[in-house]
Amino acid sequence: MAVARKAAVAAWLPCRSWGWAAVPFGPHCGLNTLLAPMPQRAPRWLPACRQKTSLSFLNRPDLPKLAYKRLKGKSPGIIFIPGYISNMNGTKALAIEEFCKSLGHAYIRFDYSGVGSSDGNLEESTVGKWRKDVLSIIDDLAEGPQILVGSSLGGWLMLHAAIARPEKVMALIGVATAADSLVTQFNQLPVEDFGRKTTFLYSA
Repeated sequence: MAVARKAAVAAWLPCRSWGWAAVPFGPHCGLNTLLAPMPQRAPRWLPACRQKTSLSFLNRPDLPKLAYKRLKGKSPGIIFIPGYISNMNGTKALAIEEFCKSLGHAYIRFDYSGVGSSDGNLEESTVGKWRKDVLSIIDDLAEGPQILVGSSLGGWLMLHAAIARPEKVMALIGVATAADSLVTQFNQLPVEDFGRKTTFLYSA
């Protein structure tokens, strides 16, 4: 009976404990590789899952307030950068939060200005403004070195953030990163739309 019970627990725990059965982001450079596993194999997810992340707002002079949720933890921290018009409550953002909880690492997820719970008008949003949002999160909220996880359009913004803040970004993980797609679509727009498309991409 005791042997059967241990076997059942052993079969169940790896599915719940992301510390040693993490969902991989790549063969060699996923979060599971970047965040060194703890030597002990105790089910550390149990106390970690009790942590709560409450909605907060980052106040910025002359800029929309950004809604975010932050998980306190050890370094390096992880910042999730969502895709186009995606918010911080998507499945990828929440799954990575559970992963960070299981290892005890700091984590931040947020909404772009004009999206989700953040202030601002979506019709006035540009990639340049969302780039500024990402930098605000890095500059004003993140502590110590960070791993940026960019999904879709967030991958493009992740690359720009890494160039702008090389001293704070230690690694990048792209999830269906859409950097080349954005440039391709930009170049395919008609010449008469050049002013409008330039404003969308680069206006701060």
